[in-house]
Amino acid sequence: MPHHINYQDAAHGGVLSTFADVALSHAVYDAQRPRLLPSTMALTTNFLGPAKLGDWLVAEVKIDRIGGRSAFTSGAIRRGQETIATMSGVFSIRRSA
Repeated sequence: MPHHINYQDAAHGGVLSTFADVALSHAVYDAQRPRLLPSTMALTTNFLGPAKLGDWLVAEVKIDRIGGRSAFTSGAIRRGQETIATMSGVFSIRRSA
Protein backbone atom coordinates (compact mmCIF):
# COMPACT_ATOMS: atom_id res chain seq x y z
CA MET A 1 0.00 0.00 0.00
CA PRO A 2 1.38 3.43 -0.86
CA HIS A 3 1.01 4.78 2.69
CA HIS A 4 3.49 2.15 3.94
CA ILE A 5 6.21 3.50 1.64
CA ASN A 6 8.75 6.07 2.82
CA TYR A 7 10.36 8.97 0.94
CA GLN A 8 12.88 6.53 -0.63
CA ASP A 9 10.04 4.47 -2.16
CA ALA A 10 10.78 1.57 0.20
CA ALA A 11 8.67 -0.01 2.92
CA HIS A 12 8.96 1.66 6.32
CA GLY A 13 11.11 -0.29 8.77
CA GLY A 14 8.10 -0.54 11.07
CA VAL A 15 6.18 -2.43 8.39
CA LEU A 16 8.96 -5.02 8.09
CA SER A 17 9.30 -5.23 11.89
CA THR A 18 5.56 -5.86 12.20
CA PHE A 19 5.75 -8.54 9.50
CA ALA A 20 8.66 -10.15 11.40
CA ASP A 21 6.77 -10.08 14.72
CA VAL A 22 3.63 -11.59 13.21
CA ALA A 23 5.56 -14.34 11.38
CA LEU A 24 7.67 -15.31 14.40
CA SER A 25 4.79 -15.23 16.89
CA HIS A 26 2.48 -17.19 14.62
CA ALA A 27 5.11 -19.93 14.29
CA VAL A 28 5.19 -20.18 18.10
CA TYR A 29 1.38 -20.13 18.30
CA ASP A 30 1.15 -22.99 15.83
CA ALA A 31 4.10 -25.05 17.12
CA GLN A 32 2.24 -27.32 19.54
CA ARG A 33 -1.23 -28.65 20.29
CA PRO A 34 -2.97 -27.35 22.24
CA ARG A 35 -1.77 -24.06 20.78
CA LEU A 36 0.69 -21.83 22.57
CA LEU A 37 -0.27 -18.23 23.37
CA PRO A 38 2.83 -16.07 22.70
CA SER A 39 3.52 -12.50 23.81
CA THR A 40 6.54 -10.70 22.39
CA MET A 41 9.30 -10.07 24.94
CA ALA A 42 12.08 -9.10 22.52
CA LEU A 43 12.27 -8.57 18.77
CA THR A 44 15.36 -7.79 16.72
CA THR A 45 15.08 -6.91 13.04
CA ASN A 46 18.19 -6.32 10.91
CA PHE A 47 17.50 -4.47 7.66
CA LEU A 48 19.66 -5.61 4.75
CA GLY A 49 17.81 -4.28 1.71
CA PRO A 50 14.65 -2.43 0.65
CA ALA A 51 11.20 -3.74 -0.11
CA LYS A 52 9.51 -1.76 -2.88
CA LEU A 53 5.80 -1.32 -3.52
CA GLY A 54 4.53 -4.48 -5.24
CA ASP A 55 7.34 -6.76 -4.02
CA TRP A 56 6.24 -10.21 -2.83
CA LEU A 57 7.83 -10.90 0.55
CA VAL A 58 8.16 -14.26 2.26
CA ALA A 59 9.06 -14.85 5.90
CA GLU A 60 11.05 -17.97 6.73
CA VAL A 61 10.92 -18.82 10.42
CA LYS A 62 12.78 -21.29 12.61
CA ILE A 63 11.86 -22.12 16.18
CA ASP A 64 15.18 -22.40 17.95
CA ARG A 65 13.84 -23.54 21.32
CA ILE A 66 10.60 -23.79 23.24
CA GLY A 67 10.90 -24.04 27.00
CA GLY A 68 8.35 -24.04 29.79
CA ARG A 69 7.74 -20.28 29.71
CA SER A 70 9.68 -18.90 26.74
CA ALA A 71 10.16 -19.55 23.04
CA PHE A 72 13.16 -18.45 20.96
CA THR A 73 12.85 -17.91 17.22
CA SER A 74 14.84 -16.65 14.25
CA GLY A 75 14.35 -16.18 10.55
CA ALA A 76 14.57 -14.02 7.46
CA ILE A 77 12.38 -11.97 5.18
CA ARG A 78 13.09 -12.62 1.52
CA ARG A 79 12.21 -10.95 -1.75
CA GLY A 80 12.75 -13.71 -4.27
CA GLN A 81 16.21 -15.12 -3.55
CA GLU A 82 17.39 -11.94 -1.80
CA THR A 83 17.35 -11.67 1.99
CA ILE A 84 16.17 -8.18 2.86
CA ALA A 85 15.97 -8.64 6.65
CA THR A 86 16.93 -11.08 9.36
CA MET A 87 15.01 -11.37 12.60
CA SER A 88 14.95 -13.00 16.00
CA GLY A 89 12.39 -12.98 18.75
CA VAL A 90 11.83 -14.14 22.29
CA PHE A 91 8.26 -14.85 23.34
CA SER A 92 6.64 -15.45 26.69
CA ILE A 93 4.25 -18.34 26.29
CA ARG A 94 1.11 -19.42 28.04
CA ARG A 95 -0.29 -22.82 27.34
CA SER A 96 -3.97 -22.97 26.51
CA ALA A 97 -6.15 -25.37 28.45
